[in-house]
Amino acid sequence: MEMHDITLGSCALIVEFNASVWTARKLDRKVTDEAITSNGAKAQDSVRANKNLMASRTELAEIQQLVTKARNYIYDNTLPWSNSGQQLLPTSKFIAFDKRMAAFKEEFDTAVEKFVALYPTLITAQAMALGSMFNRADYPPANDIARRFAINYDYFPVPTSGDFRVDVGNQASAELKARLEGVANARIDAALGDLKARLGDHLRRMSERLVTDIDPVSGEPKHRKFTSTLVTSAYDLCDLVRGLNVTNDPDLARACKVLENALAGTTAETLRTDAIKRADVKKEVDSLLGAFAFEPLAA
Repeated sequence: MEMHDITLGSCALIVEFNASVWTARKLDRKVTDEAITSNGAKAQDSVRANKNLMASRTELAEIQQLVTKARNYIYDNTLPWSNSGQQLLPTSKFIAFDKRMAAFKEEFDTAVEKFVALYPTLITAQAMALGSMFNRADYPPANDIARRFAINYDYFPVPTSGDFRVDVGNQASAELKARLEGVANARIDAALGDLKARLGDHLRRMSERLVTDIDPVSGEPKHRKFTSTLVTSAYDLCDLVRGLNVTNDPDLARACKVLENALAGTTAETLRTDAIKRADVKKEVDSLLGAFAFEPLAA
């Protein structure tokens, strides 16, 4: 484990992300009871009627979308590290990553400030939107709503076996240290397994999208639809491999080398318009899928 400790600790950081958004949902017991009674249900928990306290408004959805975008960005640029949501970030990506996360936080804070300023007016408007279901008591006080929104992220060094310090006796200390090393090894294996599966999924997506079809009407060849991420995500995944392949997995290293060589100087638009280049890249992608065992990502 010590070699993994040294290598991983020098090339990666742990990033932890947390976000909260007011749900604007409230159980309406009156409507719930009416639904149970009118349908002759015997079980009192057979239905729950939850009100959307901001029905027909888009402000909360926009804030939630910002959180989703931030989570997706983190997922695309990191690997899983723990069940608590910590992710492994290559140090080579830190500057760009931190800059983008700061931008997400600024966007989030600005959107929340606008929502908080508008909040009293929105409550008044909901009296008409919800009709008889409206209840002013369902809404938090205006001076309390801001604390229900938060977005935070922190960075931590990757812990190493040498960090373990506790006075429990030499034998117990050695056993606990070995257990912690086993957990860390399992996390490294899981992270690299996730990276390999992610790369395999993207290769399969490329193989499927880079097919040249024949138009049934004109008889002319045509490309399938795909976005620029078909190319950019391939490069991003290879960046992750370079930054976090601490076990020097030869399949990962070779797959990325072949993929980057095949895509060198190529854009998504090139793949759309150049049938020969599209076929060449697909051939290389298919050869990688045939040569290496890429397990699919878990559902």
